[in-house]
Amino acid sequence: MQRLVQICLFLQVVAPFSNEIAQAQPTYEQYAEKVGKESRLWIAEPGDTGLNRWDPRELFEDSGILLDWDSKRVLLFRSTGKAETTIPGDTIVRIEPAWTNESGEEIHRLFMERQFKLVITKGQEVVNKFEKSGLPVWQRRLILAEMIESCSALGKPQIAGTLFVVLAKGAPPPALLFSTIPLPWGETAFADVDMTKIQTSAVEWIAQESESSKLLGAAWLLTGTKRTLAIETLEQLANNSKSPMIVAYAKAQLWRTVPPSEILSDRYPRWLAERDKLLLPAQAGPTMLLAERLQQAGQTNLAIPEWLRIATMHGDRYHLVTKAIPKAAEALRASGRAVEADRVQSLLDRYKIEKNGKK
Repeated sequence: MQRLVQICLFLQVVAPFSNEIAQAQPTYEQYAEKVGKESRLWIAEPGDTGLNRWDPRELFEDSGILLDWDSKRVLLFRSTGKAETTIPGDTIVRIEPAWTNESGEEIHRLFMERQFKLVITKGQEVVNKFEKSGLPVWQRRLILAEMIESCSALGKPQIAGTLFVVLAKGAPPPALLFSTIPLPWGETAFADVDMTKIQTSAVEWIAQESESSKLLGAAWLLTGTKRTLAIETLEQLANNSKSPMIVAYAKAQLWRTVPPSEILSDRYPRWLAERDKLLLPAQAGPTMLLAERLQQAGQTNLAIPEWLRIATMHGDRYHLVTKAIPKAAEALRASGRAVEADRVQSLLDRYKIEKNGKK
């Protein structure tokens, strides 16, 4: 009963609300002619997303002409409505957009096909002429986010970081897009990264006024000579930022500073709770870091489910899932569970891409 009440309250939140509709209010047909076809959205049920198997969280599917999307709201016009519907912007976990033009549609298709190099090349062409592209701001942000993910997938976090600074310019983007921020989610994440180059960029990022840029810079400076500055910046963001995503990710990056001997005290349950409060797509990075920290604390049996969580729930985060699967398989094999290890390792086949970036 309590859960039913919660769902009903949530549906009231996402239901249409507005002042008296002005006489000049455009109709659905007028919006369709001007903006285009309907997009499909998947909206998260309120509450954390911990693995409570007896009470799984729901996703609500919606559709309509998407007029605007930022961290505060989605402005949607349904075919059955007479006015715009407002939905909390940070509740969107997935979107199938109706693109305004073919260039955006092509980049999105390439991204879904994991042709990451082409996403970057084609995306750059569109970015260079954003103002003339005819793409609404929310579609430009989506293209940037897919370019960021593509750079991360190809092991180019420095370029991804530069693109993210553009994506977050002015204000943090919606949580779904913000979660593409190329933070170092553990040592595994930057094993093959040229730290000298990216820390040069990180010094510039941390000096900017944007909190998103400061977060990005501080995270990459945690392992360098500017560690003290990085910790101070992350603590300031965690304590003072008004952005829930910046607060959550700053706290998560500070997990890297905790000695392994202290992780299993009150830290572990607190970290789990902090991770589970996030929108599901935003949990991928913190989950990768949590698994690594548990392994460092000698708790590989607790780390394995976290790596498998990434493999089964975050397949769209290529750069994380392709590292999590081998880590889980290796840990299983080391614990004498060879058959399970082979099954997990076989999951990697679906993520193989050719050298040109095409599956």
